[in-house]
Amino acid sequence: METFIRTYKISDITLCDRLIDYHKNNNEYKKEGIIYKKDTGEVDKSIKESIDVRFFNGTNDKTINELYKEITVHVYKYVREFQLDCNLITEDPGLIQWYPKGGGFKKWHFERCNYQSRKRQIVYMLYLNDVENGGTEWYLQNVKLEAVKGTLVLWPSDFTHVHRGVVADEEKYIATGWLEHCL
Repeated sequence: METFIRTYKISDITLCDRLIDYHKNNNEYKKEGIIYKKDTGEVDKSIKESIDVRFFNGTNDKTINELYKEITVHVYKYVREFQLDCNLITEDPGLIQWYPKGGGFKKWHFERCNYQSRKRQIVYMLYLNDVENGGTEWYLQNVKLEAVKGTLVLWPSDFTHVHRGVVADEEKYIATGWLEHCL
């Protein structure tokens, strides 16, 4: 069965270290990853535990621009492989996420699940460090990837690709975001 999940290696592995430094040194766009408990409105760390730094297309930051160039190269490969005939843009900010030991996005979820995320078509995720037993798994595809530094993963954003992070005994960094359909 076709999974529509693809992995690519980025051309410059040092980009991962620079993105981690960007996360560590950024205070303007840094905040706790938030998923609220429905009954109390409190943060529910049993679902997601992270510190997120937003980044934006159109920035003057050289590191973020290099990340977007890498994403673009591989998205073109993905689009050609599956003969997708649509215009894709990065409208929403991306995230560099730090997960502490035992942290992560622990709940099964998908990326196009509400009004705000309705235009999302493709998810990208770049592992920024090696994490033993700490990758990502997709439920219906029965796929589990290890977090290997410099590996970029692309997949469809919809309910067909329910996934979750594998909780690890060490910290994990990823850069992630979405390509949206341009109407």
